[in-house]
Amino acid sequence: MGTQSSAAVLDGTVYFGCRDSNFYALDAITGKKKWSFSNKGSWVVGSSAIQNGRVYFATSDSELFHALDAASGREIFSLKFHYPFFASPAIAGNTLYIGSHDGKLSAIDLKTQARTWEFQTDSSRQRLAAFSKPDGSPNYEAVFHSSFYDGLVAGVVRMQSVGTILSSPVIAGRVVYFGSNDGNLYALT
Repeated sequence: MGTQSSAAVLDGTVYFGCRDSNFYALDAITGKKKWSFSNKGSWVVGSSAIQNGRVYFATSDSELFHALDAASGREIFSLKFHYPFFASPAIAGNTLYIGSHDGKLSAIDLKTQARTWEFQTDSSRQRLAAFSKPDGSPNYEAVFHSSFYDGLVAGVVRMQSVGTILSSPVIAGRVVYFGSNDGNLYALT
C-alpha cells in the first residue's frame, strides 16, 4: 500500500499513517507494532503531530481529524470535515492548524476539541461552490467527466483549482504561513 507521510518519533515510539488505512505506533528499537488504529478504508497521507501524550492526524477519504492517546492508540476525539486531507498538521500552544483539499485552513482548539476558525483561500472563495454539493462535500460527479486517464487528470486539476492546501502550515511567532495550489503563500495573524 505504501507510506506517504513522514514518521514522528516520541519516547521510543515511531508514529505514522499508511495508505492501508491504518495509523501505526511501532517500537523504535525492535520495530514491533505497539498498536494500530483503523481508519476503515481511508488513507492517512499526511504526517502526524504529537503533543502532551496525544498524536494528531487526518484522513483522506473519510475527511476525519483524529486525536489519539499516544501510548495506547485509544481515540480521544475526532472531528468530521467535508473534504480530504493530504496536508500535515502543525501545533502552536493549544491550537492545531491543518489545511484541506477545499482550500481551507482550520484552527482546532486542542483543549475544547473544536474548530475555532477557518480561513478560505482566494480560489476557494471563488470556485469551491461549483465543485461542492449542498452539504459542502465534494461533488465528484461535476468534476470527473470520464474514467479514462485523461479525464481523471483533468478532474484532479479542476478539483485543485479551488486552492487545495497540500502544504503543512508553519508557525513563527504569531503568524501562520502556508502555501496553496492557487499559487499563493498566505500569512495569517
